[in-house]
Amino acid sequence: MRKNPIDIGIMSGRLSPQINKQIQTFPSDFWKDEFQKANTCGFDSIEWIFDLNNNPILHDDGLEEMRSLSKKYDVMISAVCADYFMQKMLFNVGKSDLKQNLDLLQKLIQRCSKLDIEILEIPFVDSSSLKTKSNTEQMVLNLQQIVDFANSYNVKITLETDLPPNDFKKLLKNFGKKIGANYDVGNSTALGYDLKEELQSIKPWLTNVHVKDRLYEGNTVPLGTGDTDFDSFFSTLTKINYNGQLIIQGAREDQKMIEPQNTCKKYLEFVKKHVDKYNLVTLKD
Repeated sequence: MRKNPIDIGIMSGRLSPQINKQIQTFPSDFWKDEFQKANTCGFDSIEWIFDLNNNPILHDDGLEEMRSLSKKYDVMISAVCADYFMQKMLFNVGKSDLKQNLDLLQKLIQRCSKLDIEILEIPFVDSSSLKTKSNTEQMVLNLQQIVDFANSYNVKITLETDLPPNDFKKLLKNFGKKIGANYDVGNSTALGYDLKEELQSIKPWLTNVHVKDRLYEGNTVPLGTGDTDFDSFFSTLTKINYNGQLIIQGAREDQKMIEPQNTCKKYLEFVKKHVDKYNLVTLKD
């Protein structure tokens, strides 16, 4: 049963202790505990991290345990964030490496389908940012080989980029409506983009949203302490009738002072306050 008016989830790893001072990584030793913690906090879902760490989604027994825990604690796995492809890239690599990466992407699509995960997000930011026209052209050509395969498994590939709004829209148009767009409001803030312009521009493709706060040209900070205009953000989501997911990807706080679970619970209340204020509701069953 949905706990909130719209699906509000937490990024995998945020409910667990930080690993090797990394902001985001799959919590290999703690992932099983996150379902119960997410339920206790009141989250509807977890967005699963898939990176270079060993991941249960690739193994039959792990996949079944994920399914069992999701059902037991009534916390769905709403999407997979494939940070893996920030290192094992889908452009600017040799033919052999590209084939291996595309083969792995196909396998991941099949595993998502087995868990009824409908969104597979591929980030093209930071180390995998599309810096040149050639980068973008290569990525489009390579992903076009996979899109129909993904759709045949009822999995929508969703792109996150740091491109300006018009360039992102041009990129999305290459795929028609076969793919989706992820929007990260914190990253937009840091880049100085106009969030209203962005959301209106990518509205036809908008599939899921990451909620974080950042300083302009700066780092991620706790929700409500940065330069993100959350009132404008949530009111715009309402105006464009957004009915997808909100995935909290907030900054970690000092774990010597505050448990990760308490930080996440505080962030959930922050988001719910804005969801209620702007009457943001889902159209899904």
